[in-house]
Amino acid sequence: MSVSRSGESLSFTTASSSSHSTTLLDRIRALDKSSELASQYTPLIIFRPSLSGISNDNDSSSYVVVGHAHTTLIESTLLHCTNDEGQPIFVMNRLKNRLGVMTDVLQLYMDVQMQKKDGCSYNPAENFHKCTAAFDHVTDHLLSSGITTRKHSDIYPIYPFTEMSNIDKQGDDSQPNEKTVLAHVNRSTAPYLGIDSVGVHLNCYVCHDNGESSSEASIKGVWLAKRAPTKLHFPNVWDTTVAGGQPANLSLFDNIIKEAHEEAGVPEEWIRKPSHASGTFFSDHTHDPLTITTAKDDGTCMKRSIYYSFDLKVPHSWTPTPVDGEVSEFRLYSMQELEEELRFGESVRPSMRAVLLDFMIRHNALRGADNVNDLRDAMRRERLILW
Repeated sequence: MSVSRSGESLSFTTASSSSHSTTLLDRIRALDKSSELASQYTPLIIFRPSLSGISNDNDSSSYVVVGHAHTTLIESTLLHCTNDEGQPIFVMNRLKNRLGVMTDVLQLYMDVQMQKKDGCSYNPAENFHKCTAAFDHVTDHLLSSGITTRKHSDIYPIYPFTEMSNIDKQGDDSQPNEKTVLAHVNRSTAPYLGIDSVGVHLNCYVCHDNGESSSEASIKGVWLAKRAPTKLHFPNVWDTTVAGGQPANLSLFDNIIKEAHEEAGVPEEWIRKPSHASGTFFSDHTHDPLTITTAKDDGTCMKRSIYYSFDLKVPHSWTPTPVDGEVSEFRLYSMQELEEELRFGESVRPSMRAVLLDFMIRHNALRGADNVNDLRDAMRRERLILW
């Protein structure tokens, strides 16, 4: 299918005609893999005794779930990870889950050793460094095993799932508390351990009337970014204007400013101080994130993906410019073109269908007779906790 835009021809790669019977809601629901893959995964736990120190290795309340790993990966790789002394990083254990049922779990072994060695003493800072060192060994092992191809420059924080579950509730206090960070892990390793993936997204859009209205009639289009052919995941497919992972020790707001400049050349002042004079208007929607359990096509790397969105109205005269090589080109998609792609196309990165659809819903730009509440619910799924 070819769509004309300002004298140019845009090519969409569409699914077969038979797939047109698939509704937009079906496509969004299909992004979540939790129900079909849950049985293939084992919860990953870390020992965290109460600060009073009154805990023991068999007390399930002293453990927190931080992720989950595919059974095949556990047997083939993770149980063979060792530290510099040749001690295993992980062990299999059986503990009662929150329902009181004995369940197989993958446990970070160094925590058990620390508790036995140090008795009732518990030092959160020391535990943080030991856990982080253990995950660094996992990163090295995955790299040497050929499962990953490089270390990422970003470091992700690891929170207890009980903390991250607050994100499923709307509100300004939904973000997890930094004081509960248990460890840091390399971004390349996180998906293999089911560590939550947090992303920030900026939708740069243009209005017909250069106003601040959110009506469909006022929006001329939204800029999409084509991922560079050198990208490890989803090369040469379309993405939001700006998309980036959320690293440790950086706020969502500061991160989107950094990513916006690096990927699209967005001036920092447009986000920090948007104004009528500059033709910009910035809106923060991080109080209402999208939450979907995603996975690779082969069923591996099942993880909770959390998407935080920001919108930025930009001047007609401005065109985003690739800066850091992450993007090969940008194109302005009209709302009609974007809706056609979200309903039938395959050119947009699959998970970004949800982020872009959420943008369209916020701006009342969806033209079909879809149940918007059902679509919103499908993009905000309940957290999967296997233990």
